[in-house]
Amino acid sequence: MSDPIDPTVQDKLAPADYCDPVIEAYKKDVDRSLLRENLKLTVEERFRKFESVARFARELRDAGERSRSGR
Repeated sequence: MSDPIDPTVQDKLAPADYCDPVIEAYKKDVDRSLLRENLKLTVEERFRKFESVARFARELRDAGERSRSGR
């Protein structure tokens, strides 16, 4: 069972049906299907995916350094 919201905090929250126009403007440029797919992964799968991207970025950086040094 969830704890009730502190009344002093609840007074500061926007109404449940409030739509922030700035957030709505940004949402049109976000592919939420990618977010949903990522959230379907386990934490371990997300870490593996991150490690794979980090490894690829490192390989790109190293290749660029080799190219600039004339190798």
